Amino acid sequence: MLKLQNTYQWRLLCALVLTAIFAGLGGIFLHELLHVVEKLLFGQAESQGATFFLSVPPLRRFWVAFGTGLLSAFGWLILQSKHRQILSIKAQMAQDEQSQSDRPILWVHFCHILLQIVSVGAGSPIGKEGAPRELGALGAGRIAACFKLTLPDRRFLIACGAAAGLAAVYQVPLASTFFIFETLAIGLSIRNLLLAGLATFLAAWMAQLVISSEALYQIAAFKTNWSSLLVALVVGAIVGPLAQLFQRIVVVANCHKQKDKLILAYLPLVFALLALLSLTFPELLGNGGAFAQQVFNGMGMKHTFLLLFLKAALVVFVMRAGAYGGTLTPSFAMGSALGLIIFSGLHLLNPNLASNAAILSGAVAFLATTMSAPLTAVGLVMSFTGQPPSALLPLLVAVVTAHFINIFLTTLLNRN
Repeated sequence: MLKLQNTYQWRLLCALVLTAIFAGLGGIFLHELLHVVEKLLFGQAESQGATFFLSVPPLRRFWVAFGTGLLSAFGWLILQSKHRQILSIKAQMAQDEQSQSDRPILWVHFCHILLQIVSVGAGSPIGKEGAPRELGALGAGRIAACFKLTLPDRRFLIACGAAAGLAAVYQVPLASTFFIFETLAIGLSIRNLLLAGLATFLAAWMAQLVISSEALYQIAAFKTNWSSLLVALVVGAIVGPLAQLFQRIVVVANCHKQKDKLILAYLPLVFALLALLSLTFPELLGNGGAFAQQVFNGMGMKHTFLLLFLKAALVVFVMRAGAYGGTLTPSFAMGSALGLIIFSGLHLLNPNLASNAAILSGAVAFLATTMSAPLTAVGLVMSFTGQPPSALLPLLVAVVTAHFINIFLTTLLNRN
């Protein structure tokens, strides 16, 4: 019996390593595909600067965005026709059987993943993080079946595959480890923690062959002091409820997502709106990276307000019209904008306050709320912006404040 148990543990370990390698290589493939799409359509890629959309001629931005809506509409209509079903990661984890009929259809899911990357590379305003997570989970499910893992370990491996994909593309292994337990609801234990860490760090290490581990955004570091803690407290209290409202609207939009032939009208129409707006606001194109970097560079309040409102509206409209994608980078960008807006008011009261503390407190509070994953959000913001450990405490204060304010407001509303 002991020998059989040891054999199974080795099978599990081999399956985990293969899943991490697959997720790492898959992350490289999606990363390169995104850059190829961007170079073909815009003449340059995100690696040449998060704000590269700003240098693209307006008419080129317009026609690319408009064409993306048409392509995406036809693509997602085909993928969801004839009773085909696109299973989410949690839906794959929840399956009780491993029979062929219950598995996700490989070609449907692979095309779905490719379409997400192509649409984001072509200017879609939603996040790209769904694609690498889904690819990692898709590979993990097949690997688990090949190694004949038990149902709980199959679910665990799918969660590790999804997190490993995230770790590979964004180079955030620690935050991705938190993601497994916070978002995918895997039970926390020493064994699960060690195996999850192995998967995410191995996938990130594999992807480093191509994907840089340097910070994605340029913003000056800040330190823990009384002013940064006070700013984090105020920003977290204001941003938390706004982020929760946005998340609820996104959930409703996804629940009523257009999947029938009307997607051919709705999705191109929304992308036509995006195309028109991009003539004046190129920062709206893409997953929000350009928007976030412009916030870090400094923007006027009127411009920031307009971009914040338009970005939030476009994310909701695009998802309601039938597009698939995530809200990670859009949430990061919108939270940063809210932090800058709040700072402009606080700065009038105390000119000595640091804007970076407010901006990143807004980003982490918004991201933690929309993801329902506070530790993951802190890890992502620290990694995205290359903040030192001295910035950790204010970010935690912002997250905790946002969380408890949301609990208080929810309880108050339920009583009434």
